[in-house]
Amino acid sequence: MDFLKQYESFIFKNASQISSIESTLRSLTYILPGRFDDADLASEAIFATLNLLGIYHDTILAKHVARLPAAHRPTPSPLNRYTREWQGSSLTYRRVALVLTLLQYTEVLIEMSVQKKWGQKSKWRVITAIEALKVAGRIALLQLTNQRMIMHPMHPERDVDPSTLADLAETELAFKESHWTGARTGTTRLQLSAVQNGNGKAKGTDVTDFLLSKVLTPDLVRKPRDLVGMLQGMGAVGEYLFILRPLVYVVAMRRYGQKSWYPWLLSLSIELLSRVSLQTYLKQRDSSRRVAGTPLEKDELKRRLWLFLYYVLRSPFYDRFTKERLHKFTESASRKPLISLVAGIVKDYQPLWESVYFYTAGSS
Repeated sequence: MDFLKQYESFIFKNASQISSIESTLRSLTYILPGRFDDADLASEAIFATLNLLGIYHDTILAKHVARLPAAHRPTPSPLNRYTREWQGSSLTYRRVALVLTLLQYTEVLIEMSVQKKWGQKSKWRVITAIEALKVAGRIALLQLTNQRMIMHPMHPERDVDPSTLADLAETELAFKESHWTGARTGTTRLQLSAVQNGNGKAKGTDVTDFLLSKVLTPDLVRKPRDLVGMLQGMGAVGEYLFILRPLVYVVAMRRYGQKSWYPWLLSLSIELLSRVSLQTYLKQRDSSRRVAGTPLEKDELKRRLWLFLYYVLRSPFYDRFTKERLHKFTESASRKPLISLVAGIVKDYQPLWESVYFYTAGSS
């Protein structure tokens, strides 16, 4: 326990430097593949470790942010408000979300390790087991949240600049000097002098900044659970289809082979049907509003739209159309300054796209 306290204190006091080191090491993992034997495995091990450590570091920073006076705490993002609400109200939600997050950050490393140690057959058994576990976890979250769309990520993100936490004591002192607490009500208010200059006249910029900081946006007014609406009918069907699609895809690939068009077309059809169902439901649910869906729901749908790009990197579409064009791009770009760096990284990652399922699975 003493070691953990010392570690947490060290992370908090050196938060800015630790964040920079994390970013540097993450960048390093993108250029390691292809550099030496097992470089791809080493790169993925570093990447997974950094992500897991990052989650722990985020909890440390969040704990210290909670100690800040309310007026000095950064405004949490809608996603963080939503995820913290469910994690704080349901232990089961917190545990399931943690398991899914751990799988998301380690699934590539697990696949690579199993393939290297036990071969292709064992690899596909493990992939199927991971996808089945993810499906079970997401269905559990869907039930726990009363049929609300599954957000990504399922854990709070880092929403504070680590460098702003270095002077916590000074922040607390400044807060005490600029605020007063009513003896009868116990309410804390900003002192008038905090927004006045030496002549007792309010400074326009300070007053404007102060008032703007107190403006409430629609997302801040909403209760955390209302940031994502409940799904019914076609909406619930669409969400279940999105959750089940990765498992259906893997099972179909194991049944018909990776070179068959059937798993590719089946997966694409399910994903398109899921999207159409969700969008249709949101338009019907929010017909009285100008825009369908809450901001969080729209952000999640945009993220899912990007997942369609993975289909160009999956067989047999990749073998038939993408591979040759990608090869021509890397060859032509390798002779051009700056662009050759990008081409080199793409070329090094090509074998991984072709052999590692979770790189192009789009099942996050």
